[in-house]
Amino acid sequence: MFSALSTALSDTFSKPLRSVMMRALGLALVLLVLAGFGAFYGLEAIPEFGADWGWPILDEVVDWLSGAFVIVALVLLLMPVSALFAGLFLEEVAAAVEDKHYPSDAAGRDQPFAQGLWIALKFTALLIILNLIALPLYFIPVVNVVAYWGLNGYLLGREYFELVALRHHTPEEARSLRRSKRVRVFSGGVAAAALASIPLVNLLTPFFATALMVHLHKKVTS
Repeated sequence: MFSALSTALSDTFSKPLRSVMMRALGLALVLLVLAGFGAFYGLEAIPEFGADWGWPILDEVVDWLSGAFVIVALVLLLMPVSALFAGLFLEEVAAAVEDKHYPSDAAGRDQPFAQGLWIALKFTALLIILNLIALPLYFIPVVNVVAYWGLNGYLLGREYFELVALRHHTPEEARSLRRSKRVRVFSGGVAAAALASIPLVNLLTPFFATALMVHLHKKVTS
């Protein structure tokens, strides 16, 4: 596991993956900037937010709160939106890691774009919904770390291991393999969740998790 972690971390900053990351993060930032402008102008169009209340201080407070809400929302959406766009390139990431470290092994099968997009959308929605449900736990010291790493470790481990495994197995075989190696997969997912808990660094999570699961998949199937 430790060798897989160190190798995956090194892979994350390798030249092929840097190129993919720039594309995915660039698309995510463009979308969020457009969404931010849309939200600011949208709030101004709502009478309760854009109206003159007749009290300068109250007007400033309303403007400040609405602006702060948009900024916080964009920060919270940065990781899931980045993960969504990263999902469109993860086949490329997995292929690059396999070509670099396992050139003599059989090449994996790239999933169709539409299927990859659907998987990315489902996973992003699930990630957002379950984390919103668990949000109250994130305000309790100690419990928040256990809850965040536990929930997201399971989700990230399951999703990225099966994504990699599907390149070499049928969906049924991929799920069966993941369940039979659930401890290793969960451990890898927790490592990815730990990275995801660090602001800004968490943008690297999809790429690190994919590289890590490529190495774990090779180890458990060798």
